[in-house]
Amino acid sequence: MVKERNEEQDTIYLVPNAHFDALWVFTKEEHLYINLMLVLKEVAELVEKADFKFLIEQTYLLEEMEKRCPELFTKIARHITNGDIEIADGEYLMADTMLPEGETLIREIMDGKRYAKKKFGVDVPVMWQADSFGLNAQLPQIYKKSGYRYVAFRRGVSKRKPSEYLWEGLDGTRILTHWMSLGTRAGLYLTLPKLEESYEKLKELATTSHILMPSGDEVTVPQPQMPDVVREWNDKKGKVARMKIATSREFFEALEKEAETGDFEFEVRKGEKYSGKYSEVFPSCCSSRMWLKQALRDYESWLLCCEHWGTISFLLNGYYPFDEFGSCWRKILFLAFHDVIPGTGMDRGYEEVKQYLSYLKTILSPLSPNIYSTIADKEAEEGVESGDLVVFNSLSWEVRNWVEMELNFKEGEVEAIKGLKSGKEEIDVEVIKFARYEDDSVKYAKIGFVPTVPAMGYKTYKILEHAPKRHPYDPNFIMIRGNTVENGFFGVEIDSDTGLIDVIQKEDGGKREKICTANELVLEQEIGDLYHHWQRLKIPLKTETGEGVYFGSFRVENFGIDKSPLRRVINVETNYFSLRWPYRLKEEIEPIMWRHKFMMCTKKIIVYRDIPRIDFITEIEDKHPKARIRVRFSTDIKSADYSCGSQFGVVSRPTDQCYYKPEPGEEWEEEPSGIFPSLKWLDYSDGKKGLTVIHRGIPENEVRDGDVYLTVLRSVSMLSSDGISGPAIPVPDARELNKRYEFRYSVYPHEGDWREASSYTHAIEFNTDLDTLQLPKGMKLPLNRSFLKIRPENVVLSALKRAEDGDGVILRFYETKGEEADAEITLFREPKAVKTVNMLEEEDEGVKKELKREGERIELKMKPFEIVTLKVDLSRTK
Repeated sequence: MVKERNEEQDTIYLVPNAHFDALWVFTKEEHLYINLMLVLKEVAELVEKADFKFLIEQTYLLEEMEKRCPELFTKIARHITNGDIEIADGEYLMADTMLPEGETLIREIMDGKRYAKKKFGVDVPVMWQADSFGLNAQLPQIYKKSGYRYVAFRRGVSKRKPSEYLWEGLDGTRILTHWMSLGTRAGLYLTLPKLEESYEKLKELATTSHILMPSGDEVTVPQPQMPDVVREWNDKKGKVARMKIATSREFFEALEKEAETGDFEFEVRKGEKYSGKYSEVFPSCCSSRMWLKQALRDYESWLLCCEHWGTISFLLNGYYPFDEFGSCWRKILFLAFHDVIPGTGMDRGYEEVKQYLSYLKTILSPLSPNIYSTIADKEAEEGVESGDLVVFNSLSWEVRNWVEMELNFKEGEVEAIKGLKSGKEEIDVEVIKFARYEDDSVKYAKIGFVPTVPAMGYKTYKILEHAPKRHPYDPNFIMIRGNTVENGFFGVEIDSDTGLIDVIQKEDGGKREKICTANELVLEQEIGDLYHHWQRLKIPLKTETGEGVYFGSFRVENFGIDKSPLRRVINVETNYFSLRWPYRLKEEIEPIMWRHKFMMCTKKIIVYRDIPRIDFITEIEDKHPKARIRVRFSTDIKSADYSCGSQFGVVSRPTDQCYYKPEPGEEWEEEPSGIFPSLKWLDYSDGKKGLTVIHRGIPENEVRDGDVYLTVLRSVSMLSSDGISGPAIPVPDARELNKRYEFRYSVYPHEGDWREASSYTHAIEFNTDLDTLQLPKGMKLPLNRSFLKIRPENVVLSALKRAEDGDGVILRFYETKGEEADAEITLFREPKAVKTVNMLEEEDEGVKKELKREGERIELKMKPFEIVTLKVDLSRTK
């Protein structure tokens, strides 16, 4: 039951704060100057002289202060220690919580909270989400297991009252939460009428007599008159509501105490915070500066894989690159900042972002092969058979996937590459490129193949100079029949006139059913900005099937199919022309003239013999200003909802905006658009059949009228067109004109729903490359090895790293199917000790679990969507 408020004296907690943006409408350096020299320098003086308190959010700002302004840092540190200045949020930088990987969000928190503990001796109990564009559904669990007790947030709430409640995550974890209904500026204007107006609005929503009134905004300078205004309020209004300058922690502790001693329980609310009903969450920013979303996804995956294998190297007595990993994570954490990864800052700021991306490539490009070489050298001591190459799998289950690698040989070393052999297994290869010496031996080759690699392990292969042996009962095949590519999973019918494909599902009993028409480009009008998609037209400008305005059209310029034993690659080149002539009687007269070419596109549609996915590589050069480009998958599936991959789990979303339109006369801060973000994948099914759409860093999606859309590009020219969401600053670089972009995505047609189809495993495999290493001639390795295996497959590895204190290894994994699981972890070595820790890598009674150990195996029970972190001692016995 929710408590009915008594007519008792209220307490108003006026919390001075200044939200820090690392990058937005100023450069990073300008934001730092404003916050350090114009805000916090004044804060230090005020706290010294007056009854004043202040809230600092992000430790990045404190670290920069320590380096740049040591005297100011000493003053601020003293007041943090004695409690006059509060750290709330406590992340390294306040991350966007919808777009980065869940592991990245944990590192933001761990980095920040460890710094606060080390420098000031303080734990940070309040997560202060002042400006993130929505909150994902696993945050209650992440926050609780990172040592937070409370959450204050601004955006995404779908229910107005009460403003205090228990927020429940996917796994059932609950955390005491306050919605800042007036944002962080509720008490910004320090006049009695303005303060009274805010107080009445906040009181109407409050669960108890305790009222949180933040007083600040982006880079707002502190107001020295605040103590005098508070005294004036208490003189005139104090009998009704006593006001005090306070910290957010004081508010929450008083709230919690009243709940413990009162006769009521807080309301419980579940799920993500992604509604625009009372505050904007800007879903269209999921497609602003799409190149950055793609880059973050790639570098997150690359760094995590390097970290996994760096840990294995360490356990084999090799090198663990602590410093390199630390510096790379700092760049990733900056990219994940809530105004960086959404793409909503000014152009100039993204020049530094591009430098960070260049840094990551510079560090990781040599680091990953060096780590693999170290492991190969260590494993060679136990080798039994020489090999030519080794394939590494960074996932916690056995993976069969496509991989490409480049090989270089000495003259006369290899005459031909016809296949690969590992033990008794022989597999096909596709030679994509090659060069020969004068003696006709192979000098260089780029090959592609489909290995099956053990969980978190490797497999060694020798090159075959003859064709591999064929298994007489191999069920996998690939062939072309008429205009259809067929394999053992489905058929792909090709329309050479449009370049589109129909995906035909094969069912038991020989029945064939169309699942979708796939990979159709949809060109739409865009008159919005970095925050919003807006269009006046009710129809597209043009689609590849001909919908849209009258004059323009797509035209297929080239079409062909490349064949190999392992796959068929359908190549389509298509362009968009704003005018074709004749433009009357189009059904009767073939076009003669095409003019005004404003989009060029090449598509690769890849159908494999051995993999139940269809992969797409689409390159687009857009010259059409003010356009949104989407890819459409048209189905006849009818369902009221669909499922989206999310951080450490899966969430359900409505399929069409008619299901959540505002009621007549109801006003929303942000009209619902049907657009949502997804992490790696989304699935649309009716329980009998379904389509999983997988992507690499293309998060914006919509399901409407049975069609699934991915937004690949949005061309806008203003940061904020109306000057409301932000300043009306031109952003010419965000027009994305005359740049060639590549987009990778895939479809996985299946029977049943996403759980039965294990859609998440296919999505993770598509987003996690197998890695390869050419071995020195004559090096002997074991044929294969698994260093870590987790069963069942719905329990997914998230982190394998050295502990931050250097003592032991951290192993983090999560359940992603929404079901209870008996997890079994098999290591390559018997652990000397295993214990459950929180996400800060600390022992914590709140996360303890019963662990059963038997040799190299660890067993435990997991709740649906639970995240577990173990600290494992895998050191060798001396």
